[in-house]
Amino acid sequence: MAASHPASAQDFNNVTKEYTFVSQTEARTETVRTHRRVLCDYQPAGLWVRRGERFTVDVTEFDPDYKLSTMIGFKPMWEKRNGTQENELREGSNTVTAANDGILSFIFVKRKGFDAEPTTVDVKVTGGKAIPLYVVGETEDADWENDVQNMDDTYVQLVSDRVLLTLPSRDYVKRPIEDVEAMFETIHKMLDLDDRLAGFDNSSPENMKTRNRINYLVDVYTPAPESNKYYAYTSEYFIGMKRDNFTALTEDLGTEWGYWHETGHTYQQRSWMFSAIVEVQVNMFSLYVQEKFGLPSKLNNREDSNARSSFEMARAYIADPNKNYMVINKAAYGEFFTKLVMFHQLKAAYGWDAFTRLQKYFRKQPLVYNPKETDTDKANKFVHAMCLITKNDLVPFFRKWGLNIDAATTQKIAAMKLPLPRTDPSTIFK
Repeated sequence: MAASHPASAQDFNNVTKEYTFVSQTEARTETVRTHRRVLCDYQPAGLWVRRGERFTVDVTEFDPDYKLSTMIGFKPMWEKRNGTQENELREGSNTVTAANDGILSFIFVKRKGFDAEPTTVDVKVTGGKAIPLYVVGETEDADWENDVQNMDDTYVQLVSDRVLLTLPSRDYVKRPIEDVEAMFETIHKMLDLDDRLAGFDNSSPENMKTRNRINYLVDVYTPAPESNKYYAYTSEYFIGMKRDNFTALTEDLGTEWGYWHETGHTYQQRSWMFSAIVEVQVNMFSLYVQEKFGLPSKLNNREDSNARSSFEMARAYIADPNKNYMVINKAAYGEFFTKLVMFHQLKAAYGWDAFTRLQKYFRKQPLVYNPKETDTDKANKFVHAMCLITKNDLVPFFRKWGLNIDAATTQKIAAMKLPLPRTDPSTIFK
């Protein structure tokens, strides 16, 4: 049985094809603990295998409470046009035949429950061909440049303890990353801020930071016009990027709202995410990162000289007697940002910490997927929780935004005998 090791014990050597993988919590198990999107639990081998190729994987003894598998290809992408091949491995020698061309990865996870005491397994691969693999803190720049100059038309991968980037080689050579370590520092800074806002501070089991990575992955499978429907997208296991905009992550993340937004999707709590705020709730994280990066708020922006800012549209929205926060009507108010003003007003009144405590509060509750739970149920849970956290009766505030609360929730809040806010948050437009 392998002994427990810290995450620093990992070793990805795709030259000798020898690896030490540190275990992770299985992706769907981790999402129950964290109440967030499914992150990737696969780890890179930095190898490419071809269709029909038979390769061997020699595996040392490992804890039977853990599962080790190979993965060829990617998890299902937009419209699920790609295939994924997974094969469970045992101790000793294993032979795998690739059904399709693809990147080789390994999944080493605890079979049940949170992986509180990570263990390791040693793996050696015979077969496959190395692709450029940059490991933060280990890969020398000269070796990386040499690998890139001599690579085939496949992919490059770059990995840290928190992030995995997977980019087509033909696109990478057109826009290579000038300073890889600096790029990862910026991505990690964004993730540290998101963790802080979400309350992942290692203070209790449910608030432990995840060791599963975020995989930023270029989707080469989705053709136009389908790919024209998105800037990027957040799916289970990865964030899908486009070949013509991955540089917004690798070069421009210090100012690029789009990838703050997509990364924020991985933190969303579905227990209070009703349909009308899927693209609104997420931007709490975008606003927070923008502020902490020292940039002015997007809510002040005007698209052109005649347009109104989100704050100005929010004034009109609140004054509209026919408003309904539960309905998506983008044409009327550019509402994804207009409705974000409601969250900004709560932040202005109570500070960012209110949202941190909100997310910690929901992580204390069991994450139960109830198919009978409606959007109204989720909205009621959100309103009730915000009143609990702020110790104010916010029912009048939410009603001004057209967020109607049912009678049972209204009575439950009334029974708490909370005072109204000293300042009505709905009057804050700056």
